[in-house]
Order: sequence, then structure tokens, then C-alpha cells
Amino acid sequence: MSTFAVFGMTIDVATAEARKKTSGTRKKLKAPGGVEPIPEPEWLELVRKRAEKIMGGATVRQLSPLFDAPQYAEQCMELARKTLRCRDLKIRAKAVLTDTKGKPILNPKTKVPKVGFTDWPQMQGAQAT
Repeated sequence: MSTFAVFGMTIDVATAEARKKTSGTRKKLKAPGGVEPIPEPEWLELVRKRAEKIMGGATVRQLSPLFDAPQYAEQCMELARKTLRCRDLKIRAKAVLTDTKGKPILNPKTKVPKVGFTDWPQMQGAQAT
């Protein structure tokens, strides 16, 4: 059962998200239809600025596929740190979500415990040294 994944943000993921969210047109009253296309160099600059804003933010995304063991996620995280500009890399594991009292959160319709990602503690050997 695959339960571990790497979460964080890389410049590539931020750029892909910025490309999706940056409009290719702008409003102009004199243009037909009230909009005009943004020239590509200007649009790429807008995408770059938005990607930098995303990199400076706090949101994270799942960066890796699911792994069977945390050491594989650790290897993926080390590789990402060496090769990409990234931030806030963490390993998270699938687990039953609990409330503040430690009781599982139940789906109100099906009465089945909700499953989500929770932070995985770092390796015990690395913390002891």
C-alpha cells in the first residue's frame, strides 16, 4: 500500500500553475469585443512574476507519486533539493484524520473515517545526532 509522498513547491510547479492562472488577454475598450491579446514576451514576464509570487507564498503541492516506504520519499526529496529550486519539502503519509481530541473524523454521510495526508516525522537517527 503506497502511503508516503513528498509535498512542497518547486519553481517548475509554480511556473505551471502561473501559466494556467495568467490570462492571455486584457480589457481594452477600443478593441473588437473589448479585449486584446497580450504579446507573448509581455505574457511570459507576467507568468514569471506570478511564479515568483507563488514561490514566496505558503501553499504546497504533492510533488511525487506515492511511495511504499518513507526512505524512497526521502531519496526523492534529496534529489529535488540537488536539482531544482524548491521550498518547504516535507514527507507526508496517508492516515486517518483525527480531531483535537484524537477521535477519527467521520464522513457524515457514510460514517467512514476520513483519510488524508499528515506530516511524517523525520528519521529518528538523523534527529539523535
